[in-house]
Amino acid sequence: MSDQLAHRLRELRDRNHWTVAAMAQRTGIPKRTLDKYMLRNGASLPGREALRALSHGLGVSLDWLVFGSEGTSKTVGLIVNRACGQAVRRMAELIIQENDAGYPKLIAGEQIFNLTPEAWSLSLGEFAQAEAEKQAAQGVTLGELVTWREAQNDRSSELFLDMVEELIPDLSEAERKTLKM
Repeated sequence: MSDQLAHRLRELRDRNHWTVAAMAQRTGIPKRTLDKYMLRNGASLPGREALRALSHGLGVSLDWLVFGSEGTSKTVGLIVNRACGQAVRRMAELIIQENDAGYPKLIAGEQIFNLTPEAWSLSLGEFAQAEAEKQAAQGVTLGELVTWREAQNDRSSELFLDMVEELIPDLSEAERKTLKM
């Protein structure tokens, strides 16, 4: 792990055109110690507080620093998925609520509730970002996200089957089983 961490620190240094001294200033970790963390062979492994200082000072997630992209991509992807889903659901509920309240012109030209698609996307993006930041700050785990995703997949299958049964009420049991596969 220390060799991989050292590689990521060197990669970060090179990508940002930083000197080790600049990294030391950003993190509060002495240059000499950082040099030891970035050795190509036999690099020292930082402790918990040093990892925290590296993550914070260099502007990278602790997950990426310790595990690399393999450790963060699935978690980040699931957080984005969940946050976007909540943003879209919030906006869909607003549209349904306003429609049920008899909003005079739900859609007028290229606008929905007097908002352009660009304005809707900006609003959805801001909501999704806030939701993703909230989930990350609460320390949502990969296990929790995987469980959530499995539940969403199950729910999606249920909704699909309900829709098919509503559209084709005379499905045989064999046809229903085929749809469930």
